[in-house]
Amino acid sequence: MNSQRLEALLAKISTLRIAVIGDFALDFYFDFNPNTTDFSIETGKQVQHASKAKTYLGGAGNVAKNLACLGVQVDAFGLRGDDVFGREMEYLAQSLQINTQQLKSKNQLDTPTYSKPMQDGIEQSRLDFGTRNNRFQEFSIDVIHELAIQANEYDWIIINEQFQIPLLNQATFEYLQKFVGEHAIADLRSLGQYATNTLLKVNELELTKIIGHTDDLEKAIKNWVAKRQKPVLVTLGEQGMIYASPTEFHWEKAIPLHGSIDTVGAGDMVVAAFSAARASGANIQESCLFASLAVHISIHKMGETGSANPQEIIEAYHATRN
Repeated sequence: MNSQRLEALLAKISTLRIAVIGDFALDFYFDFNPNTTDFSIETGKQVQHASKAKTYLGGAGNVAKNLACLGVQVDAFGLRGDDVFGREMEYLAQSLQINTQQLKSKNQLDTPTYSKPMQDGIEQSRLDFGTRNNRFQEFSIDVIHELAIQANEYDWIIINEQFQIPLLNQATFEYLQKFVGEHAIADLRSLGQYATNTLLKVNELELTKIIGHTDDLEKAIKNWVAKRQKPVLVTLGEQGMIYASPTEFHWEKAIPLHGSIDTVGAGDMVVAAFSAARASGANIQESCLFASLAVHISIHKMGETGSANPQEIIEAYHATRN
């Protein structure tokens, strides 16, 4: 892929409309200082200090954010609570011009939120809200039904499963696959075995659970795909990523790192960038390279689930060619 082709793909990406359905969350970062000499007058207990609070879209929201930063028009399909975190999620999404008409607000739910205390740039023990909602699936059928009605309007559909009790279950995911077609990708924590009609994205850990440990990764993945008869996209960290289908195999090596990295959300970036490229008409090799450039940019942004915009991708492309 030369620079002219890259710029043509970026121009096409800015015209795309992509739906993201799944587990939307909020990432809430703040600097944390537990070692203080202050005590509460009311309780007598030690007061710990926090500062520099920042919020970002997480889970399926992080995928949507990454797409929006690339210039895609994104429609969000999911659930949130009618609470302070839900209102912040709505605000962040709208600030990125993500369509939230189908990101339904429910009084019965706590908005899934990953609260992340940071100390000296290192994430400490999280305090999570709403990530074990046992009522998500009570409301999921309405969200899925809306996507079923609108599916033909999208250039691509991304299916995300993040939570232990997710928006989707086996039955609703299998129903989804009937109308999303081949222009879709699924990134799933527990439902991967049911991805019988959809491109499936897995990471290293998920891959090992499926195929076991192997000394011949290429052969093992090809054997797995031959049984699946559907394509897979495998993220391998510093080893890059692999796309494999019954008729095609491509191993995109990772771009060498420079300086500190933060890999939180890297998989979401790959899903978003690969999807945007494929939906714009890129071939597999071009799509993997585009995703590699995007994730290389995002992981070098510390203390956040990083993103990449078109100008950064162009600059990264030229930097890796020098």
